Amino acid sequence: MQKDFILREIEKIVYSITRLAGFKNATNPEAFDQYADQMLQEEYDINLPALLELSTDDFELLLDDRNYSPEKLDALAQLLYMYYEPFVVNDETLIGLQKIISIFNRLEKRHHRTSFENINKRDTIYQFLKENYE
Repeated sequence: MQKDFILREIEKIVYSITRLAGFKNATNPEAFDQYADQMLQEEYDINLPALLELSTDDFELLLDDRNYSPEKLDALAQLLYMYYEPFVVNDETLIGLQKIISIFNRLEKRHHRTSFENINKRDTIYQFLKENYE
């Protein structure tokens, strides 16, 4: 029973991320934002503007409070990464990238989960930060 529930959750998240990627690749920011907002509301009980406005500390508190599954954390990191890509040098992007790194750290330290995709994304973020904020 529990295994079936987790598999259904993973399938739903993969479908959502794939759909978001399609909107992003089609350069349809309105559809991307609308679908991301809907997904966040349904899966995370928060809307996109509220999530983006959270400080890094408040974001950490939200993650502590909600205790999302590793799958949901990973999906949230993927959504945020897509949202900010391509990276632009500004305060909003900096805070967003810090949130993504925070999720990757949480996945590794608390859930002992890592992936080559997330390692590559972390490296890309660190390279961007090094080139633009050091």
